[in-house]
Amino acid sequence: MKNTNPNQMSVFELEKLENPRLSDRDAVRAICDRLLAESGVAPPVNVGLLASMRGIAHIHETAQSPAGMLVHRNGQMVAHIREGDSPPRKRFTILHEAGHTLLPGYVEAPQYRCAGPRTLEEQLCDHAASELLFPRASFAPDLITAGFGTEPIAALADGYQGSIEATAVRGVELWPDDALLLVLRVAHKPAEAGREEQFEPKLRLAWAHHKGSWPFTLRHKSAVEGSPFARALDGELVEEIGTLGDLAADNAGPVRISARRYGAPDRVLAMITKDSTTPSIRARRS
Repeated sequence: MKNTNPNQMSVFELEKLENPRLSDRDAVRAICDRLLAESGVAPPVNVGLLASMRGIAHIHETAQSPAGMLVHRNGQMVAHIREGDSPPRKRFTILHEAGHTLLPGYVEAPQYRCAGPRTLEEQLCDHAASELLFPRASFAPDLITAGFGTEPIAALADGYQGSIEATAVRGVELWPDDALLLVLRVAHKPAEAGREEQFEPKLRLAWAHHKGSWPFTLRHKSAVEGSPFARALDGELVEEIGTLGDLAADNAGPVRISARRYGAPDRVLAMITKDSTTPSIRARRS
């Protein structure tokens, strides 16, 4: 329920009240743009400073299950982040917790950043973290200069001190053309749970993120042996024209595939755009 007293409204509610035509994501973006301007930070941003400007007095690294937790204790807000996470992931988590301070109800109950289904609130906090960690005023032109692919994204991740996954998601969102990110991992499919010893794990689609018109991607579907994704798992830096193959429910036609192994020996990151020499899916079907 929304607050009716302007003095008790969250920053997000006030933004929506003043600009009712903004989508929830655009309202968060507007707030983050102002916060970045007020802070004067430049990439790689000072996440501690940005968190403090949202009233987070302390940041503690602790052994905990959630990636992050925001609590209100003794009149102060304290962010707890998981000590075992990588520095780039910790930076994103801190800004995710700062994102909670933009939204209603963050004082009344602890806020957690966990794996699993993403509520609208969690999605908006991730969006706030992305807007703050990768300020679009600098990241968008840097992306255009670098180009769309796993090697440029890895370089941008280093420069912005973000994880390669978070940087790739931001790259998809800000690339001017339709773009698709696939993250694959060697794993068993859900139907094999409890019987893993009976089956060989395979390289499977863990999750995807897209902008624009793309066929539905099939989570947990395995990559075909010899495909660009399988060759990337073997250590090849893939840059070629190919297809999504069995990872999609429909044929996307020729696409540009940039894929590489990353983070661990069992993970593959693939960044994909439509082959500019062929019509779009929609055009070919019209």
